[in-house]
Formats: sequence, structure tokens, C-alpha cells
Amino acid sequence: MAAIALTEASVVAVKNCLRDEFPDAKSAHVSEALAFSLGYKTHAALRAALTPTEPDPPFVLLRTDRMRARLVEFGYQDDPEFDFELLIKPPPEVISTVPSSAYEIEYNTLRKRAWRNLMVLAVNAALEQKLFSLKAGDNRFPDNMRRGHPFEFVLPNGLAARGAVSDAGFDELSVHAAVNPNPRHMDVLTFGAGLESGDAVGSTWVERRDGAWIQTSETSFHCRRALLPVLAGLRVEPAGYGDRGGIIM
Repeated sequence: MAAIALTEASVVAVKNCLRDEFPDAKSAHVSEALAFSLGYKTHAALRAALTPTEPDPPFVLLRTDRMRARLVEFGYQDDPEFDFELLIKPPPEVISTVPSSAYEIEYNTLRKRAWRNLMVLAVNAALEQKLFSLKAGDNRFPDNMRRGHPFEFVLPNGLAARGAVSDAGFDELSVHAAVNPNPRHMDVLTFGAGLESGDAVGSTWVERRDGAWIQTSETSFHCRRALLPVLAGLRVEPAGYGDRGGIIM
């Protein structure tokens, strides 16, 4: 997968690039498949969602599997080698969400899935609250490198959560989160935080210079046993960034 800001200019740029990738496909079919890859049922629905005056458009994932599936529905042969991450001539509007290190990472345990879900929910919440964007250097919070800027959010199952975000340098962000946060430890969400800060506590870094993804660090995760399957069972997708990547040292 890759991602784009949801603007008309970005959609047009990707569409033009896809015409080179699929020269035998009808233009209308490419438009419909592109819309489907962005999560819309039709090109018309995508067009309706594009607001020319939107000053701060969200980033949206380009789902390779959905693009290929839609073209197959139109009668074209599947192209298993196609991937938005591997466009022949990627326009600058396309950002990578899958570093090479991502292929070595699997969320194949309850603990790993629980960490992943909590971090995705925290980063999604911070993006929705516009504390930062996925553009390199675009921070919008009063930074405190020591404690981070706090924010509140709620998990899909209704559990309360608290996050903290700070600039980590090199266009990266440090993001921390606690589920059922302890009110007596509201200001200690850091990489050293443990269960004194909440019933589940996790941390990550958000890469934004070479692409957009969270760096996988489930070792910075503490969770009460009863909550582990609850967090692992949540269904959540990242809002325009990748959900795995190696830690950049």
C-alpha cells in the first residue's frame, strides 16, 4: 500500500500514473478501480468526497488488493506484480507506507496485535484531533520533549484512553497511550511508563520523512492479562499510514 492526501490533484496524478501501469484498461475502469482502492464504492462517490477548498485533507491508503480486485471484476487479467508501492513513475503526491523492514514483522500473537491496535487507535485519534499531520515536520501541538502533549480518546469498545505526543527529531514523533489511565499518573506517559499509568500502556514512533508508518516496538507494551484479548480483538485500520516498520536508530 501507499497513501495520498485526499485531494483532486492527488487523485488526478495517481490516475495518470495508473494509465501507464494499465495501458489496456479503459480510462473509466481505471477511475472506478482507483476509487475502490481508496475505500469508495464508485468514482462518483469519490468525486463527491473531494472538497476543492479543503485546507487540511486527510491522508488515505491506496489499497493494492482492492485496485486489482476491481479491475478483475471489469474483466481484466489479474496483475499480481502490481503494487502502489512499486509504481513505475510514482508522482510526488504518493507517499510510501511500507518500508522494507515491514515484511519482517507479523502481528501473530495476542500481545503483538494488542500493541498494534492500541498504537493505531492513538495515532488515528491524534490525527483526527489535528495535533499533527503525516507531512514531514507538520506538528501542531505545543511541544514538551520531556512529557509530551496530552490528548484524550475513546476505544471502539468504549474504554477511555489517554495519549501523549512529542517531537522525536528527524521528522519523527513519539506517541504513547494508556487505556483506563490512572488519574494520579496522568503526566508520566513516556517510554518508561508501566501499569501504574493505566491498564494497558504502549509507545511507538511515527515516521514521516521517508514515508508514513509506525515503528513496531511491542516490547514497550504493558497490559493486564484480562485486557489483552480485548485489545487484540479490536478492528481498526490506520488513517493513511502503515502499521508496521523497523525501529530507526
